[in-house]
Amino acid sequence: MAMRIAVMGAGAVGGYFGGLLANQGEDVVLIARGAHKDAIAKNGLQVDSHWGSFNVKVDVTDDPATVGEVDLVLHCIKLYSNAESFPTMKGLIGENTNILTIQNGATAGEILGKEFGDKHVLQGATYIETGIAAPGHIHQSGSTAMIEFGEADGSQTDRTEAIKKLFSREGMQVAVSTNIVDTLWTKMVSVGAIGSVMAASRASFVEVLASPHGEHTVRTVMEEIVAVGQSQGVNFPPRCVDGKMEDAIGEAEETQASLQYDLDHGKPLELDDILGAVVRIGRDAGVPVPASAALVTVLDKFKQGS
Repeated sequence: MAMRIAVMGAGAVGGYFGGLLANQGEDVVLIARGAHKDAIAKNGLQVDSHWGSFNVKVDVTDDPATVGEVDLVLHCIKLYSNAESFPTMKGLIGENTNILTIQNGATAGEILGKEFGDKHVLQGATYIETGIAAPGHIHQSGSTAMIEFGEADGSQTDRTEAIKKLFSREGMQVAVSTNIVDTLWTKMVSVGAIGSVMAASRASFVEVLASPHGEHTVRTVMEEIVAVGQSQGVNFPPRCVDGKMEDAIGEAEETQASLQYDLDHGKPLELDDILGAVVRIGRDAGVPVPASAALVTVLDKFKQGS
């Protein structure tokens, strides 16, 4: 059965996945703002990707209240916008609507569950290098464009199978996690470390690696994130930090960090809910996090944007 899909926050990530689904015949509405929304409405959404380029005419609005109930909300907005966006989403959510959040951090599912009810929410992680090249124009690089998601209890259900089937297509990979909390913390190892170091140093990842202490700094922050996660009962893959560093070094030229993009463009930063959360949890648990705390301190005055 076809799904009606709303992409809440159709920026670089949501726009890529929503545009891909729309271009391949799915019933999609994008929820976006400003010049990006206006350009999509006027000219369609332009997507350049590893799998080729396309332009798709797709429904777009900046007002979720005009959309009506949908089967799936792909929730991609920035964490700091949750409180503002939640009231506007009420009309999207029917009795059988699923909300799949692929926000950064490890707390988004809990936050959404408190607002809309746990039964509606699935939490996920995305792995993709993508950015907004210009309003209405998304550029994705690299052969990975994955969403990994799962039920809170790790079970395989009818809805996880239906969403897995929906997402299994060219230009996108999908996996159903049997422990989504472990998955999200494992992703945080790279996202929290690499994005924060790039933003704090105002440097590309290639430049970070070329600096005298860049690789050591990233590795140290990764190790702190693992230590904090382990204090919370999280199980990480063997050689997690080594593997993340090897992957990051191999993909350095393609690495884009949303935290750095937001800093460069004067936007608010997802600081409190990513590395900031690691620092808070670590300090509460008595786990030393000096490198992470230093990065959070450096970026703190910029987190409200300009």
